[in-house]
Amino acid sequence: MKKSMSRPPRLDRDMEVLVEQELARVFLRVDRVALGLAVGVLGGMGLFMATLALVLMGGPVVGPTLGLLGQYLPGYSVTILGSVIGLFYGCISGFVAGWLFAALRNAIVFIYLVAIYRSWQLRQILDCW
Repeated sequence: MKKSMSRPPRLDRDMEVLVEQELARVFLRVDRVALGLAVGVLGGMGLFMATLALVLMGGPVVGPTLGLLGQYLPGYSVTILGSVIGLFYGCISGFVAGWLFAALRNAIVFIYLVAIYRSWQLRQILDCW
């Protein structure tokens, strides 16, 4: 006896809209500026606090490892003024890193969702044949 081959039911337009809305809700975009600001503030404050902590601890040699950042950040040194300069550099570099991360993440999620949607469309077309 032969089993009857039944095709899966086609999704109607309402279901397709519902799937698109749910995918958009689940994979929300990350705001590039918001993430950039958050990472920038954390980076700036982190460098500021680290420099200030070393300055306040004092000693004959103050923060030689952190002082190497002066090679990459013009004007930075392990001093009170250097901590303010480090705050600026940390904010700028953190913002750029956060913004780039959010942009890259959004692009990857977009490509992934397009691939899923196209795959689903192809299955719908092949199921009709």
